[in-house]
Order: sequence, then C-alpha cells, then structure tokens
Amino acid sequence: MLLFCPGCGNGLIVEEGQRCHRFACNTCPYVHNVTRKVGPRGRLSAGRAAAQPLLPGPWAGTFTCLTNNILRIDCHWSSPDLDPGSGPWLLFTSNQAPGSKHKCIFQGSTCTLELPPEEVLLPSDNFTITFHHCVSGKEQVNLVDPQFLPRRHVKLDPPSDLHSNVSSGSCILTWTISPALEPMTMLLSYELALKRQEEAWEQAQHKDRIVGVTWLILEAIELDPGSTYEARLRVQMAMLEDDVAEEERHEGQWSEWSRPVCFPSPQRGGLPVPSWGWLDSRFIAVPVLLLLTGLTYLLFKLSTR
Repeated sequence: MLLFCPGCGNGLIVEEGQRCHRFACNTCPYVHNVTRKVGPRGRLSAGRAAAQPLLPGPWAGTFTCLTNNILRIDCHWSSPDLDPGSGPWLLFTSNQAPGSKHKCIFQGSTCTLELPPEEVLLPSDNFTITFHHCVSGKEQVNLVDPQFLPRRHVKLDPPSDLHSNVSSGSCILTWTISPALEPMTMLLSYELALKRQEEAWEQAQHKDRIVGVTWLILEAIELDPGSTYEARLRVQMAMLEDDVAEEERHEGQWSEWSRPVCFPSPQRGGLPVPSWGWLDSRFIAVPVLLLLTGLTYLLFKLSTR
C-alpha cells in the first residue's frame, strides 16, 4: 500500500521502528515522526507526535471523526467528486493492540464504525486512520491521522428516558445514561432547554453547568402558573482543570438534544385560592356592620346601669 504526502501528493517512504515510525517524502522537505513508548507490562502506547498531525491531501478532502466514547465512531467526509465505484473507506488500525483493524465504509459522505463489545473505547486508545479508494482498479491509500485519540473527539449520545415528576412546589426531572458511561458520571456536563409548549425552541430558556448528576429540580417560582412546559437535555464531556493529567482529559462537542418531555407547571406554595376567586366585599361588609352595631348597643346598655 502506498501513502501520499499531504504537501505535494507524491509517495511517502515509511520507516517502521520499535519506538518510532518515520514518514518522509522524496520530493519535498516533508517529514513526520510518530514516537511510541513502552508502557506497563511491556505494552506499546503512543507518545506525542513530533510534528503537526498528518492530514490527507486536497484531492482526498477532509475527514471529521467523532466517538460516542463507547463503541461507535461516526465519520464525515468533505470530499471532492469521486467515482461512486471507487468504494471509499477508512481503516482504523490500533497503535496498541496488534492486529486490531476495523473498516468504516462510506455511504455517501458518512460512515459509522461499530466496534465489537470487547473493544470498548478507553482513554488510552490510539489509532492510525488511513483512507482507501480505488482508481482504475488499483487501491490507493492516504494517511489521514497517525495518532487519532478518541478521547479528544467525543460526541456523546443524548440522554435517554427523560421523565418529569410534578409535586407541590417543584418538578423533578430525571434521565439515564449508558451503563458504559456510569464510571464517568462526574465528568458529564448537561444543558437544559426549557420552554412553554406553545413557544419555539429558539425562545427556550437555558440552564447549564449541570455536572455529575442525572436529576434536576425546577422550583415552581421559576415557572409561570397554569402553563404547560417542554424540556430537553444535551450532554458533553465536562471541561477539566488545567492540572489534570493528559491521559484523563476528554474533549468534544455537545450531543444532539434528547427527546423532550412535557409537564404542567407545579402549584406554588402558600394558601390555596378558592376556585371561585376572592369573595365579594359586600358579603364581608354586611356582617361586620351588624357586629359593630350590636357591640355599640351592648355597650350603651351597660353604661346606663
């Protein structure tokens, strides 16, 4: 298989070593080194690249790959017009588990890779991505990324099973996440969108910085009495402090929005108002006047004795 230089498009020379892979071009100064270091128990793990990430040449377009941090990788290809019969696909080759290779076959401009259950994504995972397609019956290969770190390209699945529980004075929203993400609960950050049912989502109020929980309380005072509301959630990996180890740092973008849930605004606390409204003042004034008249007559009688 032949790899191509992103600068001039000519073939690259690949020199493989135990600790370093070197990609060099014969016709231009392009050189890219990928270092590998020996980890615990002799397992190879990828180190930092000595140069900027290697990208495909302009003839291949650009690729964006995002993971759900469990078993799925979704890729989008911003491609030029290639022959539909070229059969383009991406190959993900693990830099840590020898022999672990997976194809992501494009359907139009997108492809989805579902990993086997035993290869659930870990923070330490690292892949080499190559782009494959056929030209005149011959397979051509472009190097897309020699060190793809899934934890730096995360787009989680939206929260599921969003439910509401309305009681006097508040509404409790609850939701669930995939069991595979439960060990990372404290690293998940949510955003809530809330609107009246008759409003568009563009008019929704937003509440963010909801971190490390799978429930939220909305107080009745935050909502308009007598209205029906809709709420939905999205999630992303929380931004960690700068002193967090590189191996534990995750980066990505917001998930898609969850399915919305509808609920009536809870009744506010305090004395309930009768359904017929406040009593007419005339019905209150008449008995008060009679009471005062009676007290005056009684006092007059007592004073004359």
